[in-house]
Formats: sequence, C-alpha cells, structure tokens
Amino acid sequence: MTSKVNKTQIGGDHYKSTTGGEEHWDRVARLGLNYFQACATKYIERCYLKAKQPFYTIQDLNKAKHFIDKLIEIEEAKHQDEEASGAYANQVSDVYKGDLRFKQFDGDYKDPYDK
Repeated sequence: MTSKVNKTQIGGDHYKSTTGGEEHWDRVARLGLNYFQACATKYIERCYLKAKQPFYTIQDLNKAKHFIDKLIEIEEAKHQDEEASGAYANQVSDVYKGDLRFKQFDGDYKDPYDK
C-alpha cells in the first residue's frame, strides 16, 4: 500500500527519503519503538540531512542525546523500584539489566537485523 501521507512534508525536506527507502515513522511503527526511542532515532537519522552546516548536525545529535538521557533516567528509576521490591530475584542475569531489548520484550525480543 502506498501512503499518501508519506508523500507530503510540512516545513522543509529533511525527512524526505532520497533513496526511496522506508520513512522513519514507518520504521518506528514496524519496530514498535517507544516515544523516546523514536525521537532519538529521528534526530540521529536526520542529523546530516537537515543542513550541510556543522551547527545543525551537532544540534540534532544533542537533541538525540537529550531523549536518550531521559530514557536512561526513566529506565534507571524502573530498575531501582524493581530491585527494591525484589522483582529481579531469580530473573535475568545482571549482564542484561540495562539492556532495553530484554527489559521491554521480556527476553522474547528478536533483533530485526539478525538473519
């Protein structure tokens, strides 16, 4: 199905795919990313497309970092609450405690890039 919405962009052309590939919001929906993951990846993907000036590249990377920092803050608070309640007893190894893929999908996550 061809999306009519994907053919329109309001304000600039930095989200337009120059290669005819998948649009960011379609990828977000396909992967089931949360708000913070979606915003961070949006800024990372567009950092070199918006303008050919270093200021905009750095600004977009800082915006992505800001969303990542907030996501880390939220996840750390969740982990502290779960650890305090004993929710981690006999569960996922400490190696995976900070890995959002295992937390978000409870170990059933299949990386879409694994073939």
